Amino acid sequence: MKKLVLSAMASLLIIIAGCNSGEKSIKDIEGSAEEINSPEDKEVGAEETKSVPEFPPAPTEASDIISLGAGEKMKEIQAAAKGKLTIEDFAAMKDLPVENMTVEEIYNGIVDWYAMDYSSVHDPLVNFEPDYGEYGIDKQEMKQLNISVLIDASGSMKAYVGGEQMMALAKDAVKRFGAGLPEESIVSLRVYGHEGTGSSADKAMSCASNELLYSPDFYEEKSFNEALSKFDAAGWTPLAAAIKAGGEDLRVKASAKTQNMIFVISDGVETCGGNPVEEAKKLAASDLNVEVNVLGFNLDSEGQKQLKKVAEEGNGKYANVKSRVDFQKTFQSMLAEANAVVRELNQKAVHGIKINNHTIRLNDQVLKLHSSFFDFAAEENSNLRMAVKVLRDEDLIDNETQFALSDLIDERRKTMREYGESIKKEKLELIENTRKEIFEALHAQ
Repeated sequence: MKKLVLSAMASLLIIIAGCNSGEKSIKDIEGSAEEINSPEDKEVGAEETKSVPEFPPAPTEASDIISLGAGEKMKEIQAAAKGKLTIEDFAAMKDLPVENMTVEEIYNGIVDWYAMDYSSVHDPLVNFEPDYGEYGIDKQEMKQLNISVLIDASGSMKAYVGGEQMMALAKDAVKRFGAGLPEESIVSLRVYGHEGTGSSADKAMSCASNELLYSPDFYEEKSFNEALSKFDAAGWTPLAAAIKAGGEDLRVKASAKTQNMIFVISDGVETCGGNPVEEAKKLAASDLNVEVNVLGFNLDSEGQKQLKKVAEEGNGKYANVKSRVDFQKTFQSMLAEANAVVRELNQKAVHGIKINNHTIRLNDQVLKLHSSFFDFAAEENSNLRMAVKVLRDEDLIDNETQFALSDLIDERRKTMREYGESIKKEKLELIENTRKEIFEALHAQ
């Protein structure tokens, strides 16, 4: 019996010892597992899994896109002075951990790496200014002729020179002169001494005869020639009164843009007591700034002396003529010499054509600059799409992601195209407005 009890107790001790030994083994295993999978090890694994680069958001406004400049990888490519890019230039895309990135994050990365610098095509377009050079507003000094023609109809004009009556020669020369005026010239015709006779009895009436036959207006051939037919040589020579009245005729149409001139045709000196030299001097010094030009017809030395003085004090020119040829040549050359500025007026239509032709050239410049900007946006679009293609070819993204990225890239190109169109429109409007300002200035002077 005693042996039986001792045997049972030994067995119990063995079981207890075994249980204790089992508990320690599980604990040790659990402890080992905890040591293997410690929190520090878990954090290291997580970091290795993430490692996603942080790219700045890709700009969506044209101004921001332009300010951004070239992307990191694109700068390297450009530094290598490469030509047209190929798929190999986008090999860096293979290292982009796209499996842990959203579509937007991938797009941001593509732009940050491969965006292009628009400054080379943007700056010339946005800084374009229409240069009209010699056609510019400040270069224009156009004047409009405002002419008063004064014809001496005293009795001595009935005389003949070279077989032709002086009055007939004078009228013929004035007709030709009128027909040769620039299109927008203003002209008036005044005759003096055309009433009465050269007798003392008619002196008062003749000296008072001073009549405006063609009122200041644009030249109209029929009316002007009809005015010339309304008088003949008759009486005395009220030259001073005619010069004074001619100044008033000029004042009717005078303005800041008119070149005011008097042309006197006379075969003799003042015979009505006036002072033509003084009247010419007053007009030259007046606000009209008149030029008093004199054509002396077959004058003696005394007559030439007085009429030369009239022209001198009147800030004009004098010429003595003795024939039809002299008359015509002198009349035209005197007009040209006295008003060099107005010769530009004769070329006004041609000048306008030149301005319009230059406008076409300026428009072409803007269109070429815009075309370069447009092509640049298309080139960038192609490059960014090539970066996406690398991702797809390497099976790093699926079709859906590829399409989503392509849409974002196309939206960027659309933004730049619309911006380029707005600048083009602005510059074309600037050219047209400048052209209009020049034409307005030409007509305002």
